[in-house]
Amino acid sequence: ARYYLPTTKDQVLAFQLSTNIVLEDKASEVPFHQLALMGGENLMRGYYLGRYRDNVLLASQAEYRFLPFPFSKRFGATFFVSAGGVAPQVSSLKLTDFVVAGGTGLRFLIFPEKDIFTRFDVAFTREGVGYYLFIGEAF
Repeated sequence: ARYYLPTTKDQVLAFQLSTNIVLEDKASEVPFHQLALMGGENLMRGYYLGRYRDNVLLASQAEYRFLPFPFSKRFGATFFVSAGGVAPQVSSLKLTDFVVAGGTGLRFLIFPEKDIFTRFDVAFTREGVGYYLFIGEAF
């Protein structure tokens, strides 16, 4: 689920809530590569994709976007924060086990007619720093 709240003409506060639940029956176990994955360039930036994986994933993130800056027609920025966790089943998902990440990013409007940005994000976690260069917003 996503929600975008414009705060000014060129600024927006964006929210995302994401979940993934992998169901297994008693006769089989879900293969490791098909478990719910947390991390990557779009959700929980700062952790590599699959750093955390299990049957249940719950994560949320918020991002404040300045697109573009008042003094530029092409450059903008963002600040973001996220929290999420994984567990073997929904009943064992605990907020105290969630990990957090946060960071900032620079945006460059490469196609003004299409409103497409390229982004460079720097994310910080307890485990280190992650760098991301992509075309398009994270969400």
